[in-house]
Amino acid sequence: MGNITVGFLASLPTADRTRLLARAREVTDASERWLRDYPVVRRSSVTAACGLIAAVGMPLLAVPELSLLTRWWLWIFGVDDVFDDPAVPDEVVEAWGARFLQPGRRAPDLLLAAFDANRRDLARYPLFDSLDGAWDDGMAEVVRGMLVERRWHQALATDDLPSYEAYLDNGMTTIAMRPYTVTACVVGGEPAAARAFDMVAPMILAAARCFRLANDLRSEARERNEGKLNAVSLLQRIYAADGIAEDQALDVARTRLRETCAADLAYLDQAHRSAPHEIGTLARFLWAHTAFVWDMYQFYDYDTMSTLLRESAIT
Repeated sequence: MGNITVGFLASLPTADRTRLLARAREVTDASERWLRDYPVVRRSSVTAACGLIAAVGMPLLAVPELSLLTRWWLWIFGVDDVFDDPAVPDEVVEAWGARFLQPGRRAPDLLLAAFDANRRDLARYPLFDSLDGAWDDGMAEVVRGMLVERRWHQALATDDLPSYEAYLDNGMTTIAMRPYTVTACVVGGEPAAARAFDMVAPMILAAARCFRLANDLRSEARERNEGKLNAVSLLQRIYAADGIAEDQALDVARTRLRETCAADLAYLDQAHRSAPHEIGTLARFLWAHTAFVWDMYQFYDYDTMSTLLRESAIT
């Protein structure tokens, strides 16, 4: 296999790219050690991609902080693996969601134990005291949104589907950019950004929308085969119901989603360049994360990117 350079990485000077990839390998190793204690991810390892994306977003952080960001994503993948698995009975998924959302829940299973471990480590950072409410609320919103998505997938057989707007609004929650940004703020030690966090809200929304739609564009064929809801297939149904031929409706849907992502990327680029000093680090984080993920999804996903990184095929 020849060496590959992902578009965002290609824009970096060679020395910076080399340092970033080396740091990401350290983060991956540390996060894999955590996964041995909390094996929550059911699929083939996605740790390498998660570690690299954390390093791309917050390149000045040390390995322990980047590892905590990476472990946070691994937990999201672990929950998604359960909620997305049709072999897991609906009542099991619903019961787990209720247990997670119930204040004071205990008798933790593996996922809850991993969540508590991440939260304990995050609470060691001084800024967590001022952002813990936003973090807890964001994590609860992600789980609630995943429960909604699970119910929507079940409704496909009856055509009792949400509107595109409702689907996207929920998907921008389950893509989890808001609590991820709170986590980055805490481990990055950004007190000015914590005080001005509302200023970052428009950027979080743009990043979440682009991330969700890029994910759906990449996973469209697989999710169509699996009978799962996806922004592309949902828009295609809507356009076809208006009388547009199926193939043309598919092209129109893909074009609309790509144009939306392009607009969000342009906004994030401009926003991070003109951001006030107090939110500069988070503005760059949201732009860099989203730009990298968009580039990655043009050819790969977290699974294939992780495989390439393990094989040292990304340079």
